[in-house]
Amino acid sequence: MQRKVLGALFVILFVGVGFFLSQLLNQEVEVKIDVAEYESSKAPETSQIPQSKVWIKEMAQKDSREFIFPVNELFMQIDLAKELGGSGKTKSFRLVIDRADRYSLFCIIQTLTAFHLPYMVIKEDKVPTIFVEEKSEKKLESVILELEKYDIKSKIVEVWL
Repeated sequence: MQRKVLGALFVILFVGVGFFLSQLLNQEVEVKIDVAEYESSKAPETSQIPQSKVWIKEMAQKDSREFIFPVNELFMQIDLAKELGGSGKTKSFRLVIDRADRYSLFCIIQTLTAFHLPYMVIKEDKVPTIFVEEKSEKKLESVILELEKYDIKSKIVEVWL
């Protein structure tokens, strides 16, 4: 008797699971397939710029003896010490360096920027000279010690500008 009841429950369970699975498999499922469309690469349309706005062509037609600053922004510093009745000369220091390759110049400029020192790089006879505007020699000596880490030998020379 128990075997018949257990067999009947098994058959009912088997039929129920089969019915449930058949219902799941026969459902209509909406499937959307997105297909990428091919777009040919088109050259962007270029509009003609009026001749008055093309500054490169204008600079190319200028006489070579004229000087035009090739930048959009120009920084100028005017020293008013002469106009205000000063002596006209200011004490500054020049950093004299034993070599002037690109790596050394990069290290020097980065060091001066880290010390927040104003400097000016002038190229004379293919050798850059660096003028540092600082009143205390102690700060410049600390710059020299920092540059020695990069194997750059330098010394301080007093200059009146």
